[in-house]
Amino acid sequence: MTKVTASFENQTVHVGLDIHKRSWNAAIFLNEYYVRNIHQTPSPKALLHYLTQNYPGARYICAYESGKFGYWIQRQFQRSGVACLVVNPADVPSTHKDEVYKNDVRDARGIGHALVRNQLKGIYVPDEEQEADRHLVRQRKKIWRDLVRCKNRVKGFLDYSGISVPAQFDNSNWSHNFMNWLRTLPFEYSSSRVTLNYQLRQAELLRKELLSISNDIRKLMRSKKYNKLYYLLRTVTGIGPLTAANLLAEIGDMKRFENFYHLNSFIGLMPMEHSSGEKELKGSITIRKHRQLRSDLVECAWAAKRNDPALALYYSEQIKRGKNGKAAIVKVARKLLSRIRYVWLSGQPYQSGVVK
Repeated sequence: MTKVTASFENQTVHVGLDIHKRSWNAAIFLNEYYVRNIHQTPSPKALLHYLTQNYPGARYICAYESGKFGYWIQRQFQRSGVACLVVNPADVPSTHKDEVYKNDVRDARGIGHALVRNQLKGIYVPDEEQEADRHLVRQRKKIWRDLVRCKNRVKGFLDYSGISVPAQFDNSNWSHNFMNWLRTLPFEYSSSRVTLNYQLRQAELLRKELLSISNDIRKLMRSKKYNKLYYLLRTVTGIGPLTAANLLAEIGDMKRFENFYHLNSFIGLMPMEHSSGEKELKGSITIRKHRQLRSDLVECAWAAKRNDPALALYYSEQIKRGKNGKAAIVKVARKLLSRIRYVWLSGQPYQSGVVK
């Protein structure tokens, strides 16, 4: 008897993936129909082998939620000629039942359903070089947070021991004089002195690491890839070297945003909206955001408001209209973002004092 293998040419297999470290759940859809769920080893190669064995000749499309596993899965599928979307988890349609009875099989099937119905839009996947640059810039922020925690532990230890910090040292900037004062503090018991010494050595190490990685980031920004745009962004009032580096690493290509609305939506400097019929209600700032960039731009807006006459005027106008300081500075940050986009795309240096 001659063995006849089914052909799936001109057919499409959609795969919704629920990704975990030790296993994957894959919901298989043939065209628009759900077929089955498989539990497999965490490997694009293993899934591709299953698909080619069971659905030879078909077109394969996969999707999984963005998260701790990054983009390496998407890149391996792409290299194998398989289309793969990385989607924002918040953009996957779900019902109340999905939330009440949540499990890996249901999650994978939900992604697959949305993929079949063309309800998913993939997020931007940076190239590997840009992703590596992102890691470097983000690492500096992690070291800075570790240093803040370390300083807080030192201050907490002093508070617990009943030791008051002199007024000239009671600020966030730890000078050499303050460090020397900490090193010479007398304690009744030697163990307390040893404990503080360990905390101070850790703080010193983190300060050196912070200085070192800041120098590495500046070196990266002076490279041919970033140099011109980096110094162009530095002309924008309020934008410092680290914020410019963060913008370049996180955004990558400004042209990927069709217009300012899409850029603003990515950063998260727009209000949430609950409008229906003739009623239009805009609430507080959106909860969807790029956490670091939005924080940086709001901080930069305070500096820009002090140094750019046009932005200072805009801020005062918002205050006169009844906005509180925080709401007004968010609007200044939004205007600052618009100007950053213009400088980035036009290649023209920033002009302070321009109203629009």
